[in-house]
Amino acid sequence: MIKWPFEITSLALVLAASVVGWLIFGSYEIFTGVWAGGFIGIINFRWLGSIVRGALSEGSAARYTIKYLLKFFFMITACALLIYSRLADPLAFLAGFTIIVVTVSLQGVDSTDRSK
Repeated sequence: MIKWPFEITSLALVLAASVVGWLIFGSYEIFTGVWAGGFIGIINFRWLGSIVRGALSEGSAARYTIKYLLKFFFMITACALLIYSRLADPLAFLAGFTIIVVTVSLQGVDSTDRSK
């Protein structure tokens, strides 16, 4: 089985989910909601990874706590603006955001395959 990079797998799943949502519901808000949730989820996951790597390697907890709080504020603000402005459907946004969980699960299952 081919080991795809995390971002490629996530983007492929976001594309598939957004197209399926658009075909089923025929709504542009569904399409943009899945895309927005997926992109924010990918950015959030990568940003959190860099914060954790930095905190574990350098050990300055106070500095990384501030970075985490800034990340959290940015993510909450971006999500609220997209949903409040009605650019993204809230349920579609949530579906796109949870694609990260599916990607991590798929990558984890692929990593634990012992038949290779």
